[in-house]
Amino acid sequence: MPRYVAFLRGINLGSTNKISMPRLRELTEGLGYTDVVTYINSGNLILTGTDNAATIEQRLAKAIADELGLKIDVAVRTPERLATIVAENPCPDGDPSYVTIAFLTKAAPAEAKRRMAEVATEKEPYVFSGQEVYVHYIQGQGRSKLSARFSDIIGVSATVRTLRTVTKVLELTRDG
Repeated sequence: MPRYVAFLRGINLGSTNKISMPRLRELTEGLGYTDVVTYINSGNLILTGTDNAATIEQRLAKAIADELGLKIDVAVRTPERLATIVAENPCPDGDPSYVTIAFLTKAAPAEAKRRMAEVATEKEPYVFSGQEVYVHYIQGQGRSKLSARFSDIIGVSATVRTLRTVTKVLELTRDG
């Protein structure tokens, strides 16, 4: 059966959208998925199942809403897609903790590139690639206007992970 990675948006940030990883695994297994693994406390979920990515996104989001009362967007990718994303990193010399990948829940509208150009600084080079956007926050994300408003600027829901996290999650898909 195929493996998938689900990235949950905006969970366990401060006091909002709290979901324990054991509860997330239990909820996911309750949907019939197997070999469920989480990585760190920010909603990185690896699972095995026969559903396609879009169905997994919908089922997980609905279960989280129904059982936990939280509206959480979910972006699902295959390990093969993650391997391509890592291999095509346009910032190969960037610190993996400063290179981010935004996983969009759907394709960005045409005006997203224009809005990005209006906000991103020269210290925040970015590349659109399908339903992902790479951003190299050369000076970090802490004070970045782009980072703080990313989904609004893009115009679709996006969940962002560092290249370091994506690489580790990809490794875990091979271990399972």
